[in-house]
Amino acid sequence: MAEVALRAGAVWVGSLLLLPIIGAPLATRRKVGSLPLPARFALAAGCGAVVLSFLMTFWALAGWLWNLTVLAATGLALCVFLRRFLPDLSQSARCPDGWSLLEWASILILIVSFAASLVAAASGSASSADLIFFWGPKAQAFATAHTIDADFLGQPLLDHLQVSYPPLVTNVGAFASLAAGRFAWGASILVFPLLVGLLAFALPSLLGLLAPRSSALALSALAISTAGLLGDTFDIAGNGDMPLLFFEAVAAALLVGPWALEKGGQFLGGLMLAGAASTKVEGLAFTLGIALFFLILRRKEIRWTAAALRLLLPAVLCLAAWFAFGASRRLFVGYHGYGRVFEIYWKRLPIVLPSIGQALLSAGWALPFLLPLAVLLVTKGPWRLAVIPVGTALLLAGFFVFTYLHGAGGLRLWILWSAGRIFSPVAVLFTIAAAARSAKPVSETS
Repeated sequence: MAEVALRAGAVWVGSLLLLPIIGAPLATRRKVGSLPLPARFALAAGCGAVVLSFLMTFWALAGWLWNLTVLAATGLALCVFLRRFLPDLSQSARCPDGWSLLEWASILILIVSFAASLVAAASGSASSADLIFFWGPKAQAFATAHTIDADFLGQPLLDHLQVSYPPLVTNVGAFASLAAGRFAWGASILVFPLLVGLLAFALPSLLGLLAPRSSALALSALAISTAGLLGDTFDIAGNGDMPLLFFEAVAAALLVGPWALEKGGQFLGGLMLAGAASTKVEGLAFTLGIALFFLILRRKEIRWTAAALRLLLPAVLCLAAWFAFGASRRLFVGYHGYGRVFEIYWKRLPIVLPSIGQALLSAGWALPFLLPLAVLLVTKGPWRLAVIPVGTALLLAGFFVFTYLHGAGGLRLWILWSAGRIFSPVAVLFTIAAAARSAKPVSETS
């Protein structure tokens, strides 16, 4: 039995390699191809996950049963088609000669962070209870039904399933389960360190388009170690928080860099924003917020309407397919379980704010949040580009407080259990903002 489970787990994880294969056409354009292979691999994996999830949702909406081979082939074909809308980028990635002590130390931190997250996941210390309550059961039910199982989601006694939650994590989990013949509970926990590794592949190269290599590596090491530590502290292995953080961090790195001024960069950023919006509810707030800050702050450098379409249309299509499925099956219209928008209990603010503070302090006296903020504040350079991730971080913080003010019974316990996880992207956004402040002069980036 153990051997069967181990084999299924290996196939489950191995099937995820189809994601970068599906997304490969979008990460091999001439200038994207100038990035190191690991960075292109991470970008391709993100693109592949978004395209695959959209297709699986559309298939379910149309009433077609999933087939692993057909889905993978269709996803690859769709990426080949979308490649036409991803022009070559004028800014190439450059790799200076020689490595400084700071750069070697940063690389070591990246490796240690990945190894620590792998140990935390493999030992079960970072495992998420939410994997048992709804991420895992939904992916398992979808794989069994070979579609998004409306009957399963509609059971009144299973209200804890968060029926209206966006589908990317459960879709990808179901896809891997189709390959393995079962949902591999232990293997699904390993998605946490795998995404830490993919983020370690992507961030140094993407930030290196903007900032000096030493700064890009050092700030990437800070971001990755922060993500790994917070993921372990707040038990996110197996749930949607690390996938969300991956899409948000990559999108933010793209939108503060030089590629964001070009069609291809905006399209890539739009796919990452679609991934965030398709992963968790707060991903939509992030998507709208960072797109708005980008469009306002860089309005004189871009064609505003076209840029807005490239950034937001992929997310609109992904969520439209999901909400159309929910409405057509009479499951949900919009997101459920968050109270009425204007039903705000302001009297609970004295409970909400101290509880958030207590939750953040539980992570090493909030050092994983305070250190990136301190680095941002002491970094020398203009604030203009940094406003994009900083403004988004503040907007997210406000959105989380706003959401908690709609809470009913057990409010303090809910916040203590969830705030550290959902505030984690704020810390990573601070490190990306620091990279934006340390941007190279224009003459060096052109």
